[in-house]
Amino acid sequence: MNTFYKMAIVLAAGGALILSGLAFGPCVEKVALKNSLAGFRVTITNVSTAGLGTGTLDDPYDLSSDPVRFTFDASAFDQHGNLMTDFNGDVAMRVTPGELIQPELRVTFISGTVSNTQVQVKKVFGRTALWLEDIQTKNGDRVEGGSQTLQLTFKDGSYATGFSNLIFFKNPTFEQVQWDQDIQDNENIDTSALPDYFVEFDCRKGEASGLPEDDHGQLVVTGIFNEGFYVTDVAAETDSFNHMYAYNYSYPEDLEIGDRLDRLVGTSQDFSGGTQISFPAWHRAVDNNRDPLPFRVTDLDALIPPQILNAAICAEGGGSNQHLCGHSKKNWLMEAMESARVKLENVTAPDVFVNCDFNGDLNVVPDWLDASDPEAICSVACLKHDGSVTFAVKELIASQAAYNDIVVQSNVICPWEAAIPNIEPHCQLVRIGPVDDRSHICSELTTMRQFGQWIVALDDGSGAPFGDGPVMNILTQESLVDYDPTATENLGVVIPFVQGNLRHVRAARPRWVLLVGKLPGDAPPQMKP
Repeated sequence: MNTFYKMAIVLAAGGALILSGLAFGPCVEKVALKNSLAGFRVTITNVSTAGLGTGTLDDPYDLSSDPVRFTFDASAFDQHGNLMTDFNGDVAMRVTPGELIQPELRVTFISGTVSNTQVQVKKVFGRTALWLEDIQTKNGDRVEGGSQTLQLTFKDGSYATGFSNLIFFKNPTFEQVQWDQDIQDNENIDTSALPDYFVEFDCRKGEASGLPEDDHGQLVVTGIFNEGFYVTDVAAETDSFNHMYAYNYSYPEDLEIGDRLDRLVGTSQDFSGGTQISFPAWHRAVDNNRDPLPFRVTDLDALIPPQILNAAICAEGGGSNQHLCGHSKKNWLMEAMESARVKLENVTAPDVFVNCDFNGDLNVVPDWLDASDPEAICSVACLKHDGSVTFAVKELIASQAAYNDIVVQSNVICPWEAAIPNIEPHCQLVRIGPVDDRSHICSELTTMRQFGQWIVALDDGSGAPFGDGPVMNILTQESLVDYDPTATENLGVVIPFVQGNLRHVRAARPRWVLLVGKLPGDAPPQMKP
């Protein structure tokens, strides 16, 4: 017999024996499920809120600035789906989205049930539910942590969970995402009311004044830049806290300025003092042919006039460093304008550019990180255009110092550099006025070269009490790419107006930046090629 066939017969016979063993010999052991906790059934039975609505999807509750009280029942069930009457003890609870008034609040089960229990919550919106979880935080070992002993903690429990029926509240507005009274009372413009929440803005109700009631988007795109875009809700009652930046991580290729959005969703985040929507998704208002043009706003300034930003608004909130526009954390006027289209009038361009990047790493050490660093000293002194720092250059002769004459000095020693050992001269450009006028406007050169960001003085450079208008940053690299503020002919000139979107950057000095817009009327002809 052929060897191949012999092997096949042997394998076949072996397979028969194996199948025989499976058919007649025990190989599976049945084990009953342990009678352990599997989950919870949670039912919200009553909602106490001063707002209107019934809490359904079609008739959601109004959002409330006051705490909301939920009344609920809950039951514990075992692996078989039966009520677990021998379950007793505390279970963790949270509300999503929202916050418990007592963050560590726990609910106590007795004989497997909780009845008619109340909990107070705040910041609830949209689809809201209570979440129970059988988990406890317990203390572990204590360990030495340098100068003190640290208490380690760990999680313990079955991790059994339960999710209640949904209660519907209205979605938040831009203002409700960015501001509440507690934030203002704490004098902190660097945060927002709903940070790190997934939020949804749906504006297709035709409620806006100034737009046709066509049941399409009331969120209007007011600016588009390299990593995102700005929107304004024209359905809101006021301009305060009514604007938002959507950080898209890349250029939003399918948007145009003036587009109207039917929907915008994403995660609300605070980045360096500015509130933004990250990981955004949106839907433009389009016609039956998916064309957005019939709904696009063609005259943006007529629908959303840029808000005027002047020295008085810059100084709101008082405090020190008022020569830096909006420096005070009590300046709620500027905070309410965050991400809005704003307009600066009669601003004076810098006549001094200083390179504070002494070590050539393309980065200038900020004063809040190390105020003693030479780069920080240079940067701070550059911004002190209040008469305490002068820019006199000894080599200039009287004939060169006539009013409005422009003198370019390369590599001269700035006044504050003289005390820094082994320092190289970094002042690059100087515009000199009369001999007795040493009031100059200084801008740091590194940030201008990297980001197209530079300093201007508001109100024609004449604002009190420093003799020069307060300064703020403007960014032109993404809009006026051919404009060079360091060019001789642009030093110290008065720019009649410039407008764009206002960004809050806590780490910057000054902390507010105007991103000059791309519309034809956003900059005067003198700034265009």
